[in-house]
Amino acid sequence: MIPQEIINSLSIAEKEELLFFLKKDLKILPKLAELKSNINKEQLLICPHCKSDDIYGHGEYKGRKRYKCKSCQKTFNDYTGTAISGIKKTEKFQEYIELVVESVTIRKAVKIIGVNIKTIFDWRHKLLSSLNMINGQTFSGIVECDDKQLDISEKGNKRLSRKSYKRSSDRKTKRGVSNDKVSVIVATDRNGNSTMKIAKIGRIDTESIEKIIGNIITKENVLCSDSHPSIISWAKDKKIEHHTFVASKQHVKDKCYHVQHVNSLDNLYERWVKMFYGVATKYLNHYLNWFVFLEKMKKSINPINDLAKIVVSNIGTINNYQKIEMRYMKLINPHYYKT
Repeated sequence: MIPQEIINSLSIAEKEELLFFLKKDLKILPKLAELKSNINKEQLLICPHCKSDDIYGHGEYKGRKRYKCKSCQKTFNDYTGTAISGIKKTEKFQEYIELVVESVTIRKAVKIIGVNIKTIFDWRHKLLSSLNMINGQTFSGIVECDDKQLDISEKGNKRLSRKSYKRSSDRKTKRGVSNDKVSVIVATDRNGNSTMKIAKIGRIDTESIEKIIGNIITKENVLCSDSHPSIISWAKDKKIEHHTFVASKQHVKDKCYHVQHVNSLDNLYERWVKMFYGVATKYLNHYLNWFVFLEKMKKSINPINDLAKIVVSNIGTINNYQKIEMRYMKLINPHYYKT
């Protein structure tokens, strides 16, 4: 038996590592193959290439069931298109799923799991690509909305067209809204359903608002926001009941209409993201996906298992992951992509 004195003498980081290894030894960590097998029994299996359900069994390969689609004639296995596709160290990837739920940094994950730092980086963004399916679900009741301004970051870019910043004071950006910043639309209802997505560079407009929340806020909702003219115009065009607030003048209307939840969400994100010492704009949507998932899972009994289910069921993950660069260039240089 381990004496209590030894456990008390451990640092927080050492206790976290001990807990992780105990979970691994007790086999508490999720088994992806078992989860996928159960999902296949509950849901209709479809082709990840053409989305047809006209498929049949096509043997096995390296312990994974294979299928063939009658429509496109392509073969696939249980993990094709998911974040696990092409990953050889599946057991270690299963271990990494828990570290994502714990918001563990890349360097700390390398130390715990024992794989290359580039491998963990790729695993992180493949896994976070699968979370796009939960960032933007339909709202109910009162919805609070806000636009958040974040500095454009080229962290990790080895081909900068400017001199790199050695410290934050080197950055010369304008206060408030400017083309040196990216606008993120944040929205949440009173049931904990939330979305956080990049809208555009600079000031948001009705087109960018429609792109982000146009399909998830309807006439059945009541919208609360600040007095941003684009949000007011968008809500008017959609014929949505809309209540606006100016922080210096009014905070609550009729004891129920306010923007306190969305402001709280903004503050929680700011505190959470600090542990990563800056996030590249190229990968910002992934971190927003991550944060939205963590907030959603606060009520979950087993968030690790919930994340694993998302990972094995989202067959559009690899396609989403491969388009990271294209989406970033489209954000930075939108005029190149106009038709």
